[in-house]
Amino acid sequence: MRQSWELAVCLLLHAGVAINQPAQKLRQTSARPVPTFAREADLPTLREQVVEVERELASAVGREDYSAACTLRDRVTELRTRDPQHRFTQLCAALRQAVAVEDYSKAADLHTEMLSVEHHLPQFQLAGLWRGLYPHHGDETIRLRYSRDDPNRLIATKVTGDDHVPRGEVTFTADLLDVLPNSPQRTVVRRLSSGAESEHLVTRYTGSGQVATKGFTDPCFVEGELFMFDTETVGFMWVPFGQLILFSRVDGPEAEIIEEQLDSARTSDSDSMVIEGSGDWWAYDEIFGVDGGTL
Repeated sequence: MRQSWELAVCLLLHAGVAINQPAQKLRQTSARPVPTFAREADLPTLREQVVEVERELASAVGREDYSAACTLRDRVTELRTRDPQHRFTQLCAALRQAVAVEDYSKAADLHTEMLSVEHHLPQFQLAGLWRGLYPHHGDETIRLRYSRDDPNRLIATKVTGDDHVPRGEVTFTADLLDVLPNSPQRTVVRRLSSGAESEHLVTRYTGSGQVATKGFTDPCFVEGELFMFDTETVGFMWVPFGQLILFSRVDGPEAEIIEEQLDSARTSDSDSMVIEGSGDWWAYDEIFGVDGGTL
């Protein structure tokens, strides 16, 4: 999947297609009308409605009530047209097909529409500073950004680090085109600091999390998963450890202070920086035995 995407981007760049146009310009130049998508806050409810109507559709087909099935099928289609994720998935598939048959003109149009739809998807609104509580290390600030080579690849770099994975190193990555099966789904997480449990409708993406022994020796990436709660809260799980760290967005005056500290650190070539804050780390479904100090 990633190879097809990278090939498409490479070909479009070679053809001189501007793939980083501003969203406003994209809407003006796209020949296809922009669909009326549901608001981000309404997407979880919308997707639950789709699941429920699909269940009713399967039931209608099972009892051979094809009149009801026809109505329910149309209802599913109607609901899905309001979900930008559904349209984005369609565009990705169409883009791969267009590239496969060397229809690069169509590929360029599809890519332009993909960029427009991305502005309605929460997983593409994550760039910036975030904070999470790393076990045995305390609060750490990370920066989320999108890869220049593959805009569907999310990269998290440590702004503050620790003895295992220091500042400036990648802590995890995620492939935003590779949605895990049965996503979104309701997920129960437990806050280890208080024992409180809460349920969320979460979309999960495949990823890789970096681990290392003390002194950043023997670093390697292990299987991981990005948990997309909303544009203010994300989580990342280091799968072999069964450990999910929750990250909250840092913005406003606090983000400005951190950026000033970063500028000062770069100017002075300092290897140390102290950023205060508070975070939490969660276990997913159950608590696994793990040496969290390697993260």
